Amino acid sequence: MTSPEASDGELLRALRRDPQVVGAIYDRYALRLVRYLERAGASADASFDATQETFARIVVGQRRVRLADDGTLWPWLAVTGRNLVRDRQRRGVVDGRARLRLGLTVADDETSEAAARADAHTLRPRLRLALRRLSPEQRAAVTARVIDELDYSEIAGRTGASEQTVRQRVSRGLHAMQTFLEGGNS
Repeated sequence: MTSPEASDGELLRALRRDPQVVGAIYDRYALRLVRYLERAGASADASFDATQETFARIVVGQRRVRLADDGTLWPWLAVTGRNLVRDRQRRGVVDGRARLRLGLTVADDETSEAAARADAHTLRPRLRLALRRLSPEQRAAVTARVIDELDYSEIAGRTGASEQTVRQRVSRGLHAMQTFLEGGNS
């Protein structure tokens, strides 16, 4: 059994003798990794799955795990987890596009979300232009709701506008952006 004060390097060395030591590493970093991946844009499920896979890779590929110059595992964990999420998103985009080409219904929200992200990446310059064309109130409401993922009530509280007004600004702003992106004059 290892002590809670053991360094990451000590834990890695102990892991070679006892695979159960991964629990100590997990306790130290799992929540931080899940939160990091969620902040990077992954869903809660994708973040949790990638975290589990990252820790499984520590057990299976111990010799490839590298400590940072400061002796911590965090950089390796963060990069590995982020790469796992990106791989999953890429597979989802490919699967989603193939389903659409074949006329199949996309039932997996995460797959359709990944496809939307890929499309948004290619549309990014036009999206920025469409966003800039909105009134300042609409732009702020759309940004808060879509990019910052705030609830309508939270946006209303921050702006002093009613929740209904915020909903209208978001709806009208998104409609104007859609019209612009489809080639209309909005």
